[in-house]
Amino acid sequence: MKEVPPKNYHQPIPHDLTDTTPLNTHDHPISFFEKQITSLHNLMRAKKQLPSFDAVRRAAEEIDGRFTARNFSADIPEFLKNRLPEYGERRILAVETVLCELGYLTREELRQGVAGSAPDAPEPIVQDDYAPEIDTETYGEPRYHTGDLVQVIDQPKPGHIRTPVYLFGKKGKIANLQGLFANPEDLAHFKSKVVHLPLYLVEFDMVEVWGEQCPKKRSLKDKLRVEIYEPWLIPL
Repeated sequence: MKEVPPKNYHQPIPHDLTDTTPLNTHDHPISFFEKQITSLHNLMRAKKQLPSFDAVRRAAEEIDGRFTARNFSADIPEFLKNRLPEYGERRILAVETVLCELGYLTREELRQGVAGSAPDAPEPIVQDDYAPEIDTETYGEPRYHTGDLVQVIDQPKPGHIRTPVYLFGKKGKIANLQGLFANPEDLAHFKSKVVHLPLYLVEFDMVEVWGEQCPKKRSLKDKLRVEIYEPWLIPL
């Protein structure tokens, strides 16, 4: 199965590190359609018809990237084209994207909608099951140990990434080794070969993360702990 989509064509969610817009903390009730799409996603994941949650996370980033660039596909409904989709709407669009990539649906069928589908439609031609080769040798032994000082690399990478942008270049300390896991950044793009990576819990001082914006009287002793994979870390 080919890498879908190639990382160089990935459209991530844009980040504005200078944005000081207050967060909306209003608790929205969960809509019925959001429960439906979550149930569908979980069911297909349990039946191994969706390879992982990573692909859906990556597709959700592409949805926001396309909406920001106003690069809409023909199956995007008109009522969504004047605003960013909300969480449940973005999840539906992301699952649709992955189902099309896997061959369960086509964009033409999405444009037809439920009313336009034929009752005797043929079975979908599904691509081969996604079963990547797992590389367990490249990172055979974890490089860091509890207490080691590290720095997050300050270098954006193409494609879906799992390290927060606000931590780029920040210095911290290894709090724990969480284990070795298949690289979700490659699973998200259906890469044929995926590396097993050490995953660390890294501890940062809040002053290191937020600088002058950190309220020192209240947060001077506060810590932030984040799970980060080894390729994103360099030793100090």
